[in-house]
Amino acid sequence: MPKEVRYILFSPEEVLDALVAGMILAEPGWQATAGRVRLDMATAPSGEVMARLVPQKPRPGPRAHWSFTAGDILAILLQTCRRNRIPLPLRGHKHLELMGTCLCLTILLGDAQTMPDVRLHEIRYTDPALAPLLARTGRG
Repeated sequence: MPKEVRYILFSPEEVLDALVAGMILAEPGWQATAGRVRLDMATAPSGEVMARLVPQKPRPGPRAHWSFTAGDILAILLQTCRRNRIPLPLRGHKHLELMGTCLCLTILLGDAQTMPDVRLHEIRYTDPALAPLLARTGRG
């Protein structure tokens, strides 16, 4: 069966807009109480992407920021893609990774068993079945 890999890169501004829109949908009065926020994204030691919305001005109360797991971010980004009519497959393994300052949504379709190698400005997908052929031609 053929394999297909799709990459969708979201800029920090697009991720911020999507997370803010998600918070507004979840809590309609959220934006009025939160004010302007900034986005912090990082990769946890487990390899999972995390994000935080942090108010630009310190605010009183117990909530200094709002945290999002990779599952939370993925759900919000999938809703954003649907709202903006970005075609996405229903099936396929969806995975988030940071690529430089951008957030990369990788979608694997078919019987792909490996994850792509994501570097600072490069995403490289290698197919183990093709490795012997690539080794013979000197490419890889």
